[in-house]
Amino acid sequence: MARRSVTNDNTSSHQHDKSVEITSVAHQEKPLRKRARISSQKSDPSQSKAQIVENSDSPCEIESIKKLNSKERMPEEFRQVKGKRGLLEWLAKEVLFDVILEEIFCYAEPGDLLRLSRTSRDLRTILMSRRYEYIWRSARENVAGLPPLPDDLNESQYAHLLFDASCYICKRKGCENILWTFRARVCHKCATSLEHNEKYLSRQPLEYRNLGILPSEYVQIGRERILVGSNRYARKFETEFQLMKTEYEREEWVTQKQKELEAIQEHAILCIQWRESTLSNRTQELDALQKERKQNIIARLSTLGWGREALLMDKKYQSNFSDHRLVKQPKALTDRDWKRMRGELLNLLSRHRQYRQRKEWSDSLVKLYACAAKIYIGIRDTLDPRQPLPAIGDVLISMNLSDHFDQYLPPLADVSSMISEWLPDGIAKWRPEKTQELIDLLENSGTTVCKPDAATSVFECKARGCGEVLLYPEMFYHVCCLPNQAPDPYGGNYPKPYRWRKSYGGPWTSKSILFSRKISRVSKKVVEACGLDPATATVQDLYDANPLIECTNCACPDGSRYFTWWPLILSHTPSHSIIVHTSASATLKSEIAATLPSYDESLSCSHCHSTIPKDSIRSHLEAAHSINLAERKSLLVLDLQAIQEHWYFPLLQEPSVCLFRPGHYKVEASQLA
Repeated sequence: MARRSVTNDNTSSHQHDKSVEITSVAHQEKPLRKRARISSQKSDPSQSKAQIVENSDSPCEIESIKKLNSKERMPEEFRQVKGKRGLLEWLAKEVLFDVILEEIFCYAEPGDLLRLSRTSRDLRTILMSRRYEYIWRSARENVAGLPPLPDDLNESQYAHLLFDASCYICKRKGCENILWTFRARVCHKCATSLEHNEKYLSRQPLEYRNLGILPSEYVQIGRERILVGSNRYARKFETEFQLMKTEYEREEWVTQKQKELEAIQEHAILCIQWRESTLSNRTQELDALQKERKQNIIARLSTLGWGREALLMDKKYQSNFSDHRLVKQPKALTDRDWKRMRGELLNLLSRHRQYRQRKEWSDSLVKLYACAAKIYIGIRDTLDPRQPLPAIGDVLISMNLSDHFDQYLPPLADVSSMISEWLPDGIAKWRPEKTQELIDLLENSGTTVCKPDAATSVFECKARGCGEVLLYPEMFYHVCCLPNQAPDPYGGNYPKPYRWRKSYGGPWTSKSILFSRKISRVSKKVVEACGLDPATATVQDLYDANPLIECTNCACPDGSRYFTWWPLILSHTPSHSIIVHTSASATLKSEIAATLPSYDESLSCSHCHSTIPKDSIRSHLEAAHSINLAERKSLLVLDLQAIQEHWYFPLLQEPSVCLFRPGHYKVEASQLA
């Protein structure tokens, strides 16, 4: 690997220069032959053209014929080349030699000299001669901060290592991976074949295998770092080591190799620092050119009225304008470039303006709906939820606020007044329509009682993973009945604010619930046991009765019995046998309730419809509504049946549907009538 790099640019003799293999050689122009004298006896195209030239009196005709002949003589590989050919050859032959050396080459850089040496045989003969080595030295001094020439390389080899980005093994261009220890550029694909492993070390002589004199270097390939070595260096070291006869010579040889490796590594550190500094400076220069080009483009766009749009595109939408291929270029903007790119940039900004306006309008709609939802929630908290109330999606879609406010966000007072004006008539129109959906659902199920608020009208959610039992009017506040994908209220004329649908849900629908026959039979049994008519008994009638219900299937062997309440029995297994104790004493109910925790249960006030903890409902009624409950106070605070008309179970939250929880209790038969 390293031998190839050294031999390619070694300039020890002129004969050796002829055998050097260069990957990029320019086509050489051959000197033209003298035109043979045309015989008058031959009749060919060239003879007729020559006679036309000699016999023609018009200079224009002669010039056109000469151009035609020159095109025919031009080699095929130079047909597409613009400009005059052979200038470098003319430079080497005609210009004074001292002028070339002193005034041109000494002010170039090593990379420029390396490329010049590959353009012409005459220039290569001059630049690769040891006599003119001072030219390379002067060129190397023109590069700021470049480390000095190492002892194991000549000037052209050093320039080849630093400025020729091609792999030394496969000759692939664009290789930026430099192995400074081996003085070579090796691409990542070729570096994998140079892996420095145990097998490689086992082939080295044992005497110096682990002395650290063998050159090696780490190469980063993706996320892995591998150690690479050189078989050429290994063979060279082995040959030199075998020539040493005495132990002293071998020790001296090892010491010398250690010093050489240390010198190479120290020089490699200097080269790495110089290269990183050069790349950093170059990156800063390119960034400055890109910034200047962008500012120039924005200045020209500002004269056309599009400068602000370009700045908005950079500020809000992830720098799409700065990353555009016409803007992100490290070169100055010329008038010719501007004429070529102006139309494309104007089309880009025009499309962005349309997108920005649509997005800003959509954002303003989302803010508008969020404001309206907040106002409606505040108003809804003051209303009685025992009569069905529309969901936020129903209100927003029915009002269709985008028709009232176009291209601007209205004040909060305007939205509040609109909602307050819409609510009475809107609720009066919405409630019968949605109640009719429940009636149609009951009629289609074949039940005899088609009243949604009847105690025997029990619904069940059929959404996956839910299955919740719902009584009137709980289904109007069930989350599965408020789909996220609401119908489009804009008719395709306005952007669709999907975000408020996800946050607040769409209009209420009965598609996710169904009438449950099994659970309705259980409810009918409880109604009949309480002495009520299944056709007329409502949900509130059973709340007022509050029967104690026992499941005989869930009794324990220790004698404890399982008791539950309305409507928790509806969530119990429908196939179990139950006994309804309607005449159970209030004392027994209170004793059972007293054994259960009650910190997570709340009730709603029938007067202000606010949610109050169960233990504080009495004090709230006395303090906030001046209701005297002293005469109706029970022995236990948890027994609230005496003031049933002043509270109800919450519907808008995730409520507990009963004052007490089910469980096992040891109750004597004598305590139950």
